[in-house]
Amino acid sequence: MTSADAEAITRPRSASTLLGRLGELIEGERISVGAMSDALGRSGLGITILMLALPSFIPIPGLPTGFVFGTALAILSLQVLSGAESLILPGWIRRFSMPRDPVVRGAAYIAPWFRKVEWMLRPRLSGLSGRRAQLILALPIFIHSVMILLPIPLGNQLPALAVIAFAFGFIERDGIAILAGALISVLALAWNGAIIFFGAELSIFLWGWGAGMIERLGFGAA
Repeated sequence: MTSADAEAITRPRSASTLLGRLGELIEGERISVGAMSDALGRSGLGITILMLALPSFIPIPGLPTGFVFGTALAILSLQVLSGAESLILPGWIRRFSMPRDPVVRGAAYIAPWFRKVEWMLRPRLSGLSGRRAQLILALPIFIHSVMILLPIPLGNQLPALAVIAFAFGFIERDGIAILAGALISVLALAWNGAIIFFGAELSIFLWGWGAGMIERLGFGAA
């Protein structure tokens, strides 16, 4: 990586700029979570949160991105709560790697959409995106991270979207984006709560139905 490339990572103008140039900044056939964390750790909390949430929002088929990146987000949020300035990951997460091409193609696809979002963002309601707000919002980010890493069917997208909104708020110092993230958080909690509740109800119903069928067929007789 050249010094110019390193500068582009360490001082990104925006998330869309970083995503658009990801193909130039990644070397090798695979990219590890550890290498990405080391590079993004110098770019600020918002960019790091954003890049850890993206694979959960747009998962790569065949890879446990929800579990790995949800765990990384959970660790990051707990470290923010403890006052840490940088992300420290366990070795097994740092070693987890993804194929370069799908990551680069996905980043190039989503960069223009992020650019459209960034045009609407600007510094406002700064009290909602400062250091104190980051400490407070680390708790809902942790809750979303747990929802992301759990195997809840259709349960990743809304929590990941809420975290992405928080990340944009931190990056652009935009309190409105933080409020949008809070609203999406409520929707995510309601959605995943409904999935868990109705899933449990369905499991109880199927269990009772199956037991009844076995009894009627005489398999349960002594």
